[in-house]
Amino acid sequence: MHRLRNLRKGSRPQTLFNDKGKYPTLTRMSYCQCRLPRVFTSVFERFGWSHVALLLDKSDLFSLTVGKSLEWGLRKEGVLKAVRELDGNERESCEALLKDVSMYARVVILSVRGSLVREFLLAAHALGMTHGDWAFLDVEIFQGGYWGETGWAADDERDAAARAAYEALLRVSLKLPTGDRFDEFADTVRARAKQHYNYTFSDGEEVNFFIGAFYDGVYLLGMALNETLTEGGDIRDGRNITRRMWGRDFHGITGHVRIDAVGDRDADYAILDLDPVTGKFEVSSLV
Repeated sequence: MHRLRNLRKGSRPQTLFNDKGKYPTLTRMSYCQCRLPRVFTSVFERFGWSHVALLLDKSDLFSLTVGKSLEWGLRKEGVLKAVRELDGNERESCEALLKDVSMYARVVILSVRGSLVREFLLAAHALGMTHGDWAFLDVEIFQGGYWGETGWAADDERDAAARAAYEALLRVSLKLPTGDRFDEFADTVRARAKQHYNYTFSDGEEVNFFIGAFYDGVYLLGMALNETLTEGGDIRDGRNITRRMWGRDFHGITGHVRIDAVGDRDADYAILDLDPVTGKFEVSSLV
């Protein structure tokens, strides 16, 4: 609860494990939410957007931490004009919230759980806000059921309207690994998941980014250990091992891995939008 109280003060959010004074041997191999404001700012600069609003679901931990990181970073850049917090467990009016923030901005970030993204976009569609005069953005780190249902289809009478509404949405996601090397790795993961854990990947289910990032973490640790042994160092010296892992880059299973001077990965992001023909999100640009 202390961490959540800090997130609501308007100061720089101290999300879990950010303080490397407390966690001096921690290396984050996947991504850091502290980079997200920079990603969003680059999108805004590309399109010339300078008036942005943020809708934030305070009842969902992922939405809360992402939203507070964005709030801090975008306020610092001077583009954030309105922030509204909501409780996703309550039946708050999406239309009322959209009407409110539309007085301050024409670009709206939806830092809310997956099912609420659909509700907000359907409300925006009903208000005539999905025809190009407004833009909407959300964050889906990678595709998977962990985030809840984030697509437009719900097999109900609103699917057609939802599909049209989602064309107004830009989705920020980690850039997924590609190439023969990752494909072979993913096939091995699927085979071992079935053989050792009786888990079968469903049709269309991807081997997520975090699995590859964990593999790259073990690879990076191996490089640091080999260097230490070559130089006659002590492999029990965790701080020395960590020092060798920070501030370096290499090509791993997940692509070009860049670890900065404080042990956080500088990950690549993709901007996705909905293909109106296929109804699927496709990469439109990289950040």
